[in-house]
Amino acid sequence: MTFEFDFILVGLMQIFGFFVQGCTGFGCTVIAAAVTNGLLGTAEGVPYGTLLTIPFLYYLGVKAWREVSWKDLVKIVALCAPGILIGNYLFYKISPTTAKICIGAMVTIIALMNIYKHIIRPLVLKKTDEEDAPDTTGRKIFRYGCLILGGIVHGAFTIGGPLITVYTIEAVKDKEKFRNTMNMVWVVLNTWNIYTQFRNGAFTPRMWSALAIGLPCAAIGFFLGMGFLKRINREQFLRIVYLVLLFIGANMLITSLMAVL
Repeated sequence: MTFEFDFILVGLMQIFGFFVQGCTGFGCTVIAAAVTNGLLGTAEGVPYGTLLTIPFLYYLGVKAWREVSWKDLVKIVALCAPGILIGNYLFYKISPTTAKICIGAMVTIIALMNIYKHIIRPLVLKKTDEEDAPDTTGRKIFRYGCLILGGIVHGAFTIGGPLITVYTIEAVKDKEKFRNTMNMVWVVLNTWNIYTQFRNGAFTPRMWSALAIGLPCAAIGFFLGMGFLKRINREQFLRIVYLVLLFIGANMLITSLMAVL
């Protein structure tokens, strides 16, 4: 066992990330990605984020398995699976700096898309869901494309949640059923990621030391988030989440580009 002060900073970030995870069923690794990968490095930060989620995913999976949209779960896994394999390969081919730029750009784009959807559209443009355009073939292709791309991003960096959410948020309307379905997605995808990461020697003694500090911090955030879900307006909460994602993604993107330049 080793100790670094950075382990505490990474652990504290998990409180907020897993608070979001407990509420929405996604977001913990995305929200913490800038801090986790920045302090631990991508080679250890990515498997750290994957392994940290497993106890909580399995717990909620067993607890709420009856409240899962199994039909949508099968679609999500089937379309993400090819991307997961591609992402697993890309993780070991892309340099850490390039990986951070990709993560930062992806999170920033996702955040901007959702800020438009959840903040600008309803609050500034005063457009409601009833005014949305018909569900055309093009929109369906876009949603399914997000699943495939989300699989690639998740296989490489374990942050495919926001992209996969683009599909799931349209398919599963109930907030708790949505969270439980997303949770089961990560049960499947992260279990596979752990297998491939373990096989490739990604779990180092330093990562295990960081995990020993991060796990109790993650538990605090996760169970607070589960309790908070029953007391909140989900739409207002998502607005806060996507603003935070924009800050994190833009910060990672800008600092990584500056390091290259």
